[in-house]
Amino acid sequence: MPLRTAARILAMTALFALPAAGVLAQAPAPIRPGETAISLDDARRIAREHGVVRVEEIELGDGKWEIEGRDGTGAAIEIDLRATDGVLLKMERDRPASADARP
Repeated sequence: MPLRTAARILAMTALFALPAAGVLAQAPAPIRPGETAISLDDARRIAREHGVVRVEEIELGDGKWEIEGRDGTGAAIEIDLRATDGVLLKMERDRPASADARP
């Protein structure tokens, strides 16, 4: 295969691959009217599956459930779930106060 043909094929492949990469990097879209979101009970259940023992605050907004609570050690834990399907978007966990007291 001549070098010019190979370069042309490579350029065409890159041209068609660029739009697909943008789709993968997009943030979750907000929930539109008529779109089914996971329920409050589903959000609580999924949070428990990720270690939340006590829910202190839960809020639906911007296409995600934002859940704040405590894990089994008493550490603060924050979880964001995509509201349309419950996929975990973010999880942050603080160390419990008892861990700071250890030598």
